[in-house]
Amino acid sequence: MTARHSESESQAPEPTRIRFADMTWRDYVRIGLGVFFFLLGLAGLVLPILQGVLFLIISAILLAPYSIWVQKQLRRFERRFPWVAEQARAVAARWNPGKRD
Repeated sequence: MTARHSESESQAPEPTRIRFADMTWRDYVRIGLGVFFFLLGLAGLVLPILQGVLFLIISAILLAPYSIWVQKQLRRFERRFPWVAEQARAVAARWNPGKRD
């Protein structure tokens, strides 16, 4: 592990999981959609008609607040492809103008 790599990990916030007791109906809808897109992504890996990887990425984004492993993978992806993360944040800012990271 290099010094630069350990510095970037120390700056990232610790992954957290939403507790079951704190969940609202929106959390249940988000989990349901995440599972739906995950299953659609698995089917898309086998069927030539569907784009499986796209649906798997959507499910990872939807399920990230509920899984520490997915949060770590998304952070790793952001470190590897920072320009994609910047564009995704710009799109999210347009869709949620009142919400800040």
